[in-house]
Amino acid sequence: MKSKYTPLVKLKKRDLDHAERDLVSANSTLVLASMALDNAYILLQSLGLPTSGTVSEFTQSQILIQAQHYEIEQCAHNLAKAQQNLSQMQQRFKAAMIEYEKFKYLELQETQAHSVKIKKEEAKMLDEIGVMTYKSEPL
Repeated sequence: MKSKYTPLVKLKKRDLDHAERDLVSANSTLVLASMALDNAYILLQSLGLPTSGTVSEFTQSQILIQAQHYEIEQCAHNLAKAQQNLSQMQQRFKAAMIEYEKFKYLELQETQAHSVKIKKEEAKMLDEIGVMTYKSEPL
């Protein structure tokens, strides 16, 4: 049975699905940012200062190490943004779930009330049929 809440339930379900997709996307972004940071640390560890060579080689090595530190800072910043975005998406998903459940509950209550009303009407009709049958029987 359709109730006045059915279109709202469909709308809230669509919002919930959209929030869930966004949450999954934010979670995968967080995982990718974490992996990028780990890879940047691994690359930094693999870089080393030359033990022998010219000053230009030493300077190039220093520049590479500085560039890798900058890359680590960028990855850490991206990871923090991804964590913040994930937190926001979790809150959005939770709010969408509450809204969906609220309207689903209201729809269920209306359906149950309508069912009770129909049962009462059926009982009343059966009582009327019983009274009519009783009155039409000869005594």
